[in-house]
Amino acid sequence: MTGVKIDCHVHLAGVGTNDSGCWISPVFARRPTFRLLRMRHGMSARQMRESADADWAADVADRVRRSELTHAVALGFDGVYGADGRLDTARSQMVIPHGWVFEVCRRHPELLPGPSVNPHRRDALERIDECIERGAVLIKWLPATQDIDPADPRITPFYRRLADAGIPLLVHSGGSEQTFAQVRPELKDLRRLELPLSMGVRIIVAHTAAPVTYARDEDQVPLLKEWMRRYPHLWVDNSGISNPSRFPHLPRFAADPELVARTLHGSDFPVPSNAFWYLRRLGARRVAALERIRNRMQRDVEIKRALGYPDDVLTRAPAVLANLARWIPRANATH
Repeated sequence: MTGVKIDCHVHLAGVGTNDSGCWISPVFARRPTFRLLRMRHGMSARQMRESADADWAADVADRVRRSELTHAVALGFDGVYGADGRLDTARSQMVIPHGWVFEVCRRHPELLPGPSVNPHRRDALERIDECIERGAVLIKWLPATQDIDPADPRITPFYRRLADAGIPLLVHSGGSEQTFAQVRPELKDLRRLELPLSMGVRIIVAHTAAPVTYARDEDQVPLLKEWMRRYPHLWVDNSGISNPSRFPHLPRFAADPELVARTLHGSDFPVPSNAFWYLRRLGARRVAALERIRNRMQRDVEIKRALGYPDDVLTRAPAVLANLARWIPRANATH
C-alpha cells in the first residue's frame, strides 16, 4: 500500500457519553494521570456530561488529518473479569468496548479498529469472532492492568482464532505500566508471551519492551532481540518512549538495526511526546523547532525521525496489520 503511513498505537477514551458504552471507574477518575489528560485536552464539565467520547474520537481523527500520517489504529480497552467470566468493576479501571471502536472507525476514515477483548470474559470467543468478522486490524492487551495471563493454556482457543485470521496482538510487556494501576504486575513479563508466539500468533510488543527508568523493571530487551531471531512474527512499536518514564531508551533503539527492522511507528497518544529530553543530543535549535509542532502526533513522528528512525518504520504496518484492504480504500475514497 504505497503512501500509507500508520500510527499503530493511539488510545480512544470515554466516560459513557454518546451511547458509547464506555465506562470509567471512580478510582481511575481521581488518578492524577486522568485529571492531567482532561486538563491538557480542555474537556469542559459539559463535554464530560454530554459529548466527551465523540469529541475525543473526532479530535484524534483531526490530528491524523493534520499530520503526514494517513491512518491511526484506534485502541479499545477491555476490563478485568472474575472467575465467573463477568466484568469485575472493583478491579477494572476503564472500558472502551469493541462496539464503540468499530463505530468510531465507521465515522472517521482515518481511524482503524484495534479493539480489546479480554480472553477471560465468558463470551470471549464470541467477541473475538465478531471482531474478526468486522475487520479488526489488531487486538490490544495490557496484561498487568487487565489481569490477562498470556501464558494461561486455557486461552489457546482464543490464540488459534487470532493465528488463523492473521490478526496481531498488541501487548504491553516488559516495562511497568504508568497510566493505569497494575492489578498483577508480574503479568507484564515478556516470557509469558512464549505460548502465543509458539502457536504462530503475530505479536507486537508495545514500547519495544522498554523498562521504566525510575522503576525496578528487569531489562527484557535482550530477551526480546533473542526471540526476534527465533520468531519472524514478533514485532515491536516505538510508542510511549519519548516521555519521562522511558526517554533514555529511544536513541539506542533507533540506533539498533535489529530492533529498527521490526519496529512499527506508534505514538501512544495522548501520552506526551517531547523533544527536550534530547537537548544534549539534538541541540537547542532543533529541540525548539520540534517543540513548536503543536500537533502531538506529528511532533512524535518528527522526534523519532530526528533521533534516527528511518521512514520505513512509518510505512511498515501494512505488512503486519490485518484487514487493511477493508478500511484503506474507503479512506482513500474520501480524499
